Parts: sequence; structure tokens; C-alpha cells
Amino acid sequence: MRAVARVLLLLCAGCTAVELPAQGVLRREVDRVLNTYWRGREGYAISAKEERRINRGDGNPGLYGELAPEGARRLAEEWGLCEGGKAVATFADLGSGVGKLVVQSYLEWPGVHRALGVELSATRAKRALEAWEALLLSDEAFELRQMALNLAGDNDATPNPAEEVKLLHGDLLDADLSDVTHAYVSSLCFPESLIFDVSLKLKQAPRLRAVASLQPLNLDSGARLLALPTSWTSRRGMGTIAHFYDLG
Repeated sequence: MRAVARVLLLLCAGCTAVELPAQGVLRREVDRVLNTYWRGREGYAISAKEERRINRGDGNPGLYGELAPEGARRLAEEWGLCEGGKAVATFADLGSGVGKLVVQSYLEWPGVHRALGVELSATRAKRALEAWEALLLSDEAFELRQMALNLAGDNDATPNPAEEVKLLHGDLLDADLSDVTHAYVSSLCFPESLIFDVSLKLKQAPRLRAVASLQPLNLDSGARLLALPTSWTSRRGMGTIAHFYDLG
């Protein structure tokens, strides 16, 4: 059953169903599609050859992990991207793995107009595209995005998911960040040299307003700290500390 139909059943069934807050229904639907379309397309297992290629030099940047859906929601709340109003932000996940955060940001955060993911692993980038294309074919991406916009009071916008979400295979240092306003970097295992290069790359992004990183970056702004639930932290734990930078 498609997402909109499921929501209408939940919200309009009267005494035969428990009525849920609309935002809660949207989040449950987003969780469902992430679990459904990414099943069997997880990012943890890649070939030893590919992992060695990614991990050249110091550090272990190929080690995989991802924000939990609740971690993504804390990120959105911190940046005000889950609030009402017109969608004006372009979000980028630099080191996007199988693309779940990119897709969640577009489906669930009404403040995001476009979402971009850049992933160095060819295997993970391929799985991200496969899952996203399957979701596009089901029409659920359109329906959930429309629901998010309607809940935020933006009833005039018509989503175009195929154009507004991009999942790319490539080096994040080569990515075009000219339109990006908000960026997340899953940098926990990045070596010091890569942290330096990523910091320089972000400083050159002309529209960038906010950055979150799992390691401190060399940006012209002090960082505030916030714990984000991740795939490697306990559900009962605080999460992993992220460094938040406001760049104006």
C-alpha cells in the first residue's frame, strides 16, 4: 500500500484506528521505506581490495557506519530544517555510504530543497542508487516528500525527486559544493591529512552556512557539541559527539 494511502488510513479511520500526530506518521513511513528499500543493500561489506584502495595512507576512512534515523532528526532540528516555510537549503552528505541520510533529509526535512550524496566506494554508491531508483519507481518518494511539504505549510510546491536528489560516486574533495548550504561529514575515521583537505574544501564553498562533523574541522568558527545516535552506538546511549559549525 502506498504511503499516502497508509497515512490516510491512520489519520481518518476514526474509532477503528489510533490517531497519530501527522509528523509522527511521516517519520514512521520514512523509517519503513528506509528499512524496506535498503534491505540487502547495506554498506558494511565491501571487497577487501576496494577497502584497501579507500584506506590508502593513514586512518581508516573506509570503515562504515551511518547516522541512525533519530540522529538524522537531531541534525535537522539543530539546523531548523524540519520546520515550516519554503524549502531553500541544499544538503550534502560527504561520504554518504548507501545514501540513507541523503534520502531521509529529502523525504522528511521540508527545509531541504535539494540533497546530494558523494561516496568514494563504488560498491556503496551502486547500492545507494539501486535503492533510490527502486523507491522512485514505487512513487513513494514523491508521496512522502509531498507530505513533508504539506505538513510544513508549503502546499504550492510540486516535488521532483529524480532531479532534487543526487547520489554520486566520487571523491568528496572533487565534489561541486557551489550550491550547498548545509553539510554533514562522517569523518570519525578520517586521517589528519584528510581532515585538513576537507576543511579547506568547505571553506571554499560560497553558500555554506552550517557544517556538522564527527571530528573537529579547521573552520573559521567555534564548534558546539551535540550527541547524535549512530549505527554503532547503543539505542540507550547518548550517541556520538558531533561538532557543529555556524558559518553565517
